[in-house]
Amino acid sequence: RECDPDLCTTCGADQYDVTKISCRNVMVQRGLGKKLFMAPSDVAGWGIFIKDFAYKNEFISEYCGEIISQDEADRRGKVYDKYMCSFLFNLNNEYVVDATRKGNKIRFANHSINPNCCAKVLMVNGDHRIGIFAKRNIQPGEELFFDYRYGPTEQLRFVGIEREMEFL
Repeated sequence: RECDPDLCTTCGADQYDVTKISCRNVMVQRGLGKKLFMAPSDVAGWGIFIKDFAYKNEFISEYCGEIISQDEADRRGKVYDKYMCSFLFNLNNEYVVDATRKGNKIRFANHSINPNCCAKVLMVNGDHRIGIFAKRNIQPGEELFFDYRYGPTEQLRFVGIEREMEFL
């Protein structure tokens, strides 16, 4: 459910003090994410790392980008697949967020079958938006991962990389 600061007072949506806010929608609405930095990843290419400690279920960042139709995403996806680099994220049945050109740092979070973050689509001010939340407590300097929810074929490519890293 979407919070309205004028109507909802139980979750802290009407508060200015961020320590009194428990509503996830307000955290996304106000952009109250964690400080992140980009660095080379041990898993694949670049990764995104967290500067400060994050508690379980705490808001980390919003996955931002250009909102495009599913048809346009299919067209762009074919091009991105040739380069083996895609930042497409399904928003709902009609639209996809493409973070390739207009995305923020969180697009560099890599895939894992055992992630420390999870993505949730929330209704914020009448729009679907993607929030990235801590799945467990996350230490400063730790790389962020979430499950891309690949199909069985695509997942095999990335699970292999992850298994190789476990043995290093």
